Amino acid sequence: MIWFIVLLALAMGVASAAQGATNGTLAGRVGLPSTLLVNATIVFAGALAAWLFTRRGFETEPASPWWLYIGGAYGLFIIAGAAFAFPRLGAGPTTALMVAAQLGTALALDHFGLPGGKVAVTPMRLVGAAFLFVGALLVLWPRLRPNA
Repeated sequence: MIWFIVLLALAMGVASAAQGATNGTLAGRVGLPSTLLVNATIVFAGALAAWLFTRRGFETEPASPWWLYIGGAYGLFIIAGAAFAFPRLGAGPTTALMVAAQLGTALALDHFGLPGGKVAVTPMRLVGAAFLFVGALLVLWPRLRPNA
């Protein structure tokens, strides 16, 4: 089962980079608002189909805090930000920065036990994060040089 989850995470990474590239190109042709509308429509249709297929309504007990419902806002920000940044920074640098930020945030979430159990931030995990951050800077390096 763990290998399936690892492959799923890798496929999600591929989809994220491909999504940013296609959305950035589409935004350049039809505009960012139209690109967001297309994405939102596809996500809505898929979510509605999954909801109807499973025939589960909104669960009301126990009551969920309001902040658990803002995941869609994050998604909108990611789609819009990627569509804006990919054509300007490039797919590699944008993705590298996104992944570095994701890892830093994920380590903090693990440390505080959100959303599940706590996972210690060990020196080895910090070294791994540092390597990823340095890698992101190296991928971005051509854009950071003067006269680039």
